Amino acid sequence: MKTSSFFALLLFAIGLLLLPLNRIHAEEAGQPVKKLILPGESFLLEGHPAFILWPAEDKRQDPQPWVLYAPTLPAYPDSHEKWMHQQLVDAGIAVAGIDVGEAYGSPKAQQAFTALYTELTEQRGFAKKPCLLGRSRGGLWVSSWAIRNTDKVAGIAGIYPVFDLRTYPGLERAAPAYGLSVSELEKTLGKNNPISQVNKLAEAKIPVYIIHGDEDRVVPLKENSATLAAAYQAAGAAESLELVVPQGQGHNFWPGFFHCQSLVDFSIDRARAGAGLKPLQKQGAKSIDHVVVYRDLPYGQAGNKPLLLDMYYPTNQAGPVPVVMWVHGGGWKNGSKDRCPATWLVEQGYAVASIDYRLIDEAQWPAQIDDCRTAVRWLRQNAKEFQLDANHIGVWGGSAGGHLAALLGTLDAPPGEEVSSRVQAVCDWYGPSDLLTMPPNVVGNGRTAEDVAKSNGARLLGGPVRELPDLAKQASAYYQVSQDDPPFLIMHGSQDPGVPLEQSQKLHEQLEKTGVPSTFHIVAGAGHGGKEFQTTEVRQKILAFFNEHLLRSAPPIQ
Repeated sequence: MKTSSFFALLLFAIGLLLLPLNRIHAEEAGQPVKKLILPGESFLLEGHPAFILWPAEDKRQDPQPWVLYAPTLPAYPDSHEKWMHQQLVDAGIAVAGIDVGEAYGSPKAQQAFTALYTELTEQRGFAKKPCLLGRSRGGLWVSSWAIRNTDKVAGIAGIYPVFDLRTYPGLERAAPAYGLSVSELEKTLGKNNPISQVNKLAEAKIPVYIIHGDEDRVVPLKENSATLAAAYQAAGAAESLELVVPQGQGHNFWPGFFHCQSLVDFSIDRARAGAGLKPLQKQGAKSIDHVVVYRDLPYGQAGNKPLLLDMYYPTNQAGPVPVVMWVHGGGWKNGSKDRCPATWLVEQGYAVASIDYRLIDEAQWPAQIDDCRTAVRWLRQNAKEFQLDANHIGVWGGSAGGHLAALLGTLDAPPGEEVSSRVQAVCDWYGPSDLLTMPPNVVGNGRTAEDVAKSNGARLLGGPVRELPDLAKQASAYYQVSQDDPPFLIMHGSQDPGVPLEQSQKLHEQLEKTGVPSTFHIVAGAGHGGKEFQTTEVRQKILAFFNEHLLRSAPPIQ
């Protein structure tokens, strides 16, 4: 053995010996063995720091479903992964890991994984089949163990995971962890390099979900995740693996990697399956093919509160795609981004962004439209990151969301706006267009002045609407129409008991009078929303409208 190799091995061994001693001293001093990003416990197991992020007591089960995470190093899991792990524990899934240092999937790392697995399954009531989650070098950790324990694995999730030692960390850096010289490790790659044996995972049809950027220079997609996918294809197990490849992304802290709800949902369902439990109920675009969901992306800040949106993105499209922003209803006082009826557009090649905005118990007008504008700007500013067509952004909303969507299309841009908040198409579902004539804001027909002062419109504006006419007009699309407004599609139920049909009729007429393209569709027999708005006919009209104005062949509105 060369002298340099000998000293490298010696230093590596000394480091491994000192690590548990340092941790023991920490325990004796009453300090935690490991600093955790979420509530849990840390402990020593065979001299290695280990941890468990626990679900709340009322969400724990027997056996306990869990995720085995890697890499567990002093810095990992880190703050970037906090949201992801929070979703897991909120769903009743424990997260556990063990620190083996820079072991790169070596036999020593595998032994520690087995020790943790044995401790949790035999002593703590954890399920016999966890889902494994590997980030970057953690892919070496989880895949090397899974290859040798296919009967103990419910699934594998990965964020730009490494499977090929030759690409990362390289044989020279990996050799000491294996107790071998570089030449010796090279000769044993057939058994020590996970990518050489991933066919075992494919043959066992272990479910896999990976998100990996196509411009990753640290962990190249081709030699790692794409090679694993090819092995699954060759084994006839392609349906067991999903590989999401965000275009233009490398080995970085892009929020999409760490707010990937689709990867989290996969991990939750596989962990539950490993505990003999049914998958959680699917909602919205989770059940649509060729879609990845990015959840709780911060698009702005209101005081100490982050403003969040969810992004539904088609994975079967190349290049930038047009985007439709959904604005929820709820009388400006209720509702959230979580229920998004626009997700079916993803199947048609659109990205869909569903936003939250400040409700009237948090802030009054114009906070709501300010948040909507901020969201549009964020979509433009992050268009390259998420492969969005910044020139073709549409907005669609229902009820109070329709009111805000219509105002996005009609209000003049704020002075000094550096990034445009203009949209190129508006779909308005039964939104109030004139707050001054909305029945809840007008005394009469049994409504007293006291009733009017308590209306949602009054709470939005900060006082009875009729007493604030200028502010009410500013917050009413009917009074804001101008020739440069984008095209409108307005839909309203013929039997709407909440927002009179006339509200949409007069907005449509004003748009046409001003020369703005507008289509008005009355949904026969429909009330304020409902199943009548989910028909094939309605969807075809919406799709045709957005296709006409948002596809790249359509010129952007200036």
